[in-house]
Amino acid sequence: MKHDPFGNLSDWGPVLELIDELADNGQLGPCQPGLIRILRHKGNWRLREAVLMRVGEIETPSSELVLEVLSILADDNIYYDVRILAGDVLTQLLKNVRDGFNGNIRMSAQKVAERLRTTPQPIIFDNALKKLYSEIGLVTTLEN
Repeated sequence: MKHDPFGNLSDWGPVLELIDELADNGQLGPCQPGLIRILRHKGNWRLREAVLMRVGEIETPSSELVLEVLSILADDNIYYDVRILAGDVLTQLLKNVRDGFNGNIRMSAQKVAERLRTTPQPIIFDNALKKLYSEIGLVTTLEN
């Protein structure tokens, strides 16, 4: 299978169908480069959300995929619903990482946590951050 079978992202209907088909068949793992491309693509919120809803199922996520989901969580220019979704997915992905947190991912997550916690956030997003970081072991970073 190609690592990026998604083709033209402007024709998003077939891409959504392919994401669901691959996920239903447990075939998203080999397509991580294509999934990362979709997550970086700012042209279609439906595709980004569809990928976020399914990538938590990947049994061995790459560090690149985990960091891309983390970057969505950290992006102040993205709407809160997708950032909350990214936080939920990040928890799932990190549980699936074979050796747990590697040093670079832990450091990146801590930096994001510290930055996000130093500025006021809407309650729903702040609660999602507290949940995420308590589940991945960064509680001390977030305590007030």
